[in-house]
Amino acid sequence: MKKKSVVNILLVLSSFVVSIMVSEVFLQVIKKPKHVYSGWLPRIAASEKNQLGFRGRKINYTDDDYVILLLGDSQVQAESCAFDWLPENRLEYHLNSKAGSMKKVKVFSIGAGGYGQDQQLQLLQIYYKTYRADMVVLWQTPGNDIWNNVFPTHWPRNGTPKPTFRLVDGELYGPSEEFLEELWWSKIKLFALANRMFGIINRDDLWEKYLPQPYKPLKDYEGKICNDWQERWDKNLGLMRDENLSTEKSHLAIHLTPVSQRMRYGLDLTKALLGKIQNLAATHKSLFVTFNTKKANENSEDCPGDTLVHLLNGKYYVTSTKQYDDSISFLNENLLSLTIPITMAEWRVGPENSHLNEHATDQVMEDLAVRMLPLIK
Repeated sequence: MKKKSVVNILLVLSSFVVSIMVSEVFLQVIKKPKHVYSGWLPRIAASEKNQLGFRGRKINYTDDDYVILLLGDSQVQAESCAFDWLPENRLEYHLNSKAGSMKKVKVFSIGAGGYGQDQQLQLLQIYYKTYRADMVVLWQTPGNDIWNNVFPTHWPRNGTPKPTFRLVDGELYGPSEEFLEELWWSKIKLFALANRMFGIINRDDLWEKYLPQPYKPLKDYEGKICNDWQERWDKNLGLMRDENLSTEKSHLAIHLTPVSQRMRYGLDLTKALLGKIQNLAATHKSLFVTFNTKKANENSEDCPGDTLVHLLNGKYYVTSTKQYDDSISFLNENLLSLTIPITMAEWRVGPENSHLNEHATDQVMEDLAVRMLPLIK
């Protein structure tokens, strides 16, 4: 190769490298694209934030107060409730107003939409650096919690990254990052821009190599079929088309029977995280309590019974109410756990929103308070 050709190649390479460096510096200066962090805080008005950034009153108490911390997800954030009717406010009101409460109770919240026990654990660690709690109460939403813990991103597919733990031979490892830690590729703006444009990094797909096999639907079935899932899919009711049953990143997955290897892993992982939260609470001399709500059977008249077969896009999925109940019992078998029935007929926020409305939230908090009173000492 002639000397002149080598020089030309070197000049081209040098120009390319300089262009990359200048572009990176420019993007760093203008701070674009935005930094990407693992985990999230809720987006709420500053006037409704407590000191840790969650929806609720300021965390203020005296030495004589009995302090309860309410952990959870969107049910605790309770966007459907007026600020004065947040779960923390109503639980505190009912505890203090019921006969038998020996101490003045203060209730505070840590909860945001999409939280699993992984982020709840990390936020509880942060809480304890500044505050105390005599009791930690975790509001479970089992239809969300399992896949929230299993996958490294938020809903629906490859969403907002979050800290995620792994279970290996029964041992808990992680998290993948600390809460609100900036992801490595976000610091390199050119790479972050390329990832934003072309989706180079797909955390869900990369994480699946650690996960066991998901549920396998039936290809054929002779018997009574429920078409409710297909009807929801056709109209995309409740964002049904985002229910990723092929990976079990779905609110429906905990109802599937028999339990898949992936669901068994998710249950074991969630149980390990709950145990970690319980141990953390015990270290700080807090009583740890979990509770979940139980709704009346919502199966339609066309699909009554415990075990059902749902047709969806040519595949058959078997669900069982007993399987759901057994999974919750497994998660809580070593915990102080309460189940609070929802007694209201109209408990939903709306036809496509299955969160508790304000009235149902108050009913659950009042009945929870009754069950909790004997625990306050």
